[in-house]
Amino acid sequence: MMLEEVVSTKKIKNNRKRVEKWLLNNQRYINITAIEKEISAPKGLVQKFVKYDKKINDKWIEPLYSVIKRFTSFNLR
Repeated sequence: MMLEEVVSTKKIKNNRKRVEKWLLNNQRYINITAIEKEISAPKGLVQKFVKYDKKINDKWIEPLYSVIKRFTSFNLR
């Protein structure tokens, strides 16, 4: 495996942990359906993770991470 692949894999794992932890800690404060619509994810993707502990596919981790990052930063526009 090349160095870039290792770094990319590690980044995905770290982002997955951050996304999953954030979703579990803030599930009662967020509108799950709105987040799913924002990233054009299948309906129930996040809810199945939160409620039934179903793993989120790798391709949805980055979009979720970017939405959560944008959501949690208090930038004034």
